[in-house]
Amino acid sequence: MSAPKRLVLYLPLRSDPKRDEPTSADLLPLELLQIAGGPDAEGFEVVLIDANVIDSDPLPRLLEACDGALLLGCSAILGYQVHDGRDAALAVRERFPDLPIVWGGWFPSVVPELYFEAGIADAVVLGQGELTFLDLARAVEARADLEGVSGLALPRDGAVVPTPPRPVVGFDALPALPWHLLDFEPYRRRQLAAGFGHVRHRMPFPAGWSEPRPPVGFALCSSFGCPSECTFCCSPLVTHRRWEALGGADLAALACELRGRFGFDLLRFNDANWGVSEPRAREFSEGLAGSGQVLWWNATIEVEAVLRYDDATLDLMAESGCHLLWLGAETGTEAMQRRIRKRVPVEEVPRALERLVGRGITTGCFWIIGYPGEGSASMWTTLRKAAATKYAFRGSASDVYPFRAVPGTADFEQARRLGWELPATFEEWGRCFEWKWNTERTPLPPNVRRAWSRFMRCAAHFDRTATDGPAWLRALASATAGWRLRTGRFGFPVEQKLLDLWS
Repeated sequence: MSAPKRLVLYLPLRSDPKRDEPTSADLLPLELLQIAGGPDAEGFEVVLIDANVIDSDPLPRLLEACDGALLLGCSAILGYQVHDGRDAALAVRERFPDLPIVWGGWFPSVVPELYFEAGIADAVVLGQGELTFLDLARAVEARADLEGVSGLALPRDGAVVPTPPRPVVGFDALPALPWHLLDFEPYRRRQLAAGFGHVRHRMPFPAGWSEPRPPVGFALCSSFGCPSECTFCCSPLVTHRRWEALGGADLAALACELRGRFGFDLLRFNDANWGVSEPRAREFSEGLAGSGQVLWWNATIEVEAVLRYDDATLDLMAESGCHLLWLGAETGTEAMQRRIRKRVPVEEVPRALERLVGRGITTGCFWIIGYPGEGSASMWTTLRKAAATKYAFRGSASDVYPFRAVPGTADFEQARRLGWELPATFEEWGRCFEWKWNTERTPLPPNVRRAWSRFMRCAAHFDRTATDGPAWLRALASATAGWRLRTGRFGFPVEQKLLDLWS
């Protein structure tokens, strides 16, 4: 019997190891598991390599796995993964020039030409990739022309040529995830070793957590796509505003099964928009609450969804262990809401948050300033509403971020027309999550930028998460921060200067 054909799947580093910013180890390689199910069921040998949980340089392990492999598949989203993935693919291409390399994930999906020009991709999967990757593996094994595989972008004579589009399908049409391929122990060890310190991308702990160790988290994706048409998001291009999801009862059963198998404490849903369907949320919460298991969980949800959900549904969610929900407020003016096609009822944001906080569910609320073409007055309104929200809901995030132009979005094209300096190389896209580098490239008015910087420090001082200075100075900074958040006045930050001098 011949040996099974080997498929190597590589997930690049999420953060630059030189910057000493450890990434939360509850972020599992779901991108790889999602596409591995079909080939694994058909007898292909699938090797998963997640660079984020390898203690040494992951490149030797990647090169060893690629020796004699059928193909290499890589995935990336925005950030350092773009840079690290490019470097890894170049090393593989140099060592094994005839090994086919295919890319997936939303970033390659919207800029496939970047990968073809760099010579590190023979194909890019566009959008939903589970069925496309299986057909691709079959075609490579048979040495067939990839033009016969739907859902790809291919390099042809210096141009990007798409194959016929593949329709979005529901979870019932997709292969089951091959959880047996996941070694969870490296993820568990890293989470426990990180202790209670700062870790990038880690979710806040549940308010009721009382163990002398951090909770062990586990990530799961239960839906694909988003029905919204936001101009700052690439989902409308990649998913065509389709939303497909695993049913609520099935999701509850899966969550319990995975917890019994892997022994985690907290479930993080990596869905773009978990809360689209209230019946699904209710079925999931009922199933989890009735299972007898104690399992904390968090997810994303829209402001409008929180406002339209019945009280009974929200009660069930809290009872089932929901400890945190992330909401995008996006902007503080109705005019900008219409402009970005988000249509969050801005004046209703506090009521939505109160419905959650009143049930013991922590909220995370996000705002953006500096959209292409946005005026200074609109940015100030957003800052003040974010500040008022932070003051009203102490302990809950109300974070403001300068706009980041994402390729594949309407706002990216508008920023280009306005002459913004936009990332163009793998290195630049890899740096776009670096706080200083990213915020300095967004053209904010100087007075807005100063107020925004002071607001972010006020939020930390208000919650007393900052540790610099003696207790009396931190208490003074917290009280002053509360006054600034309540009044929207961020000038003359004497208390912040004192803390800077102390540190």
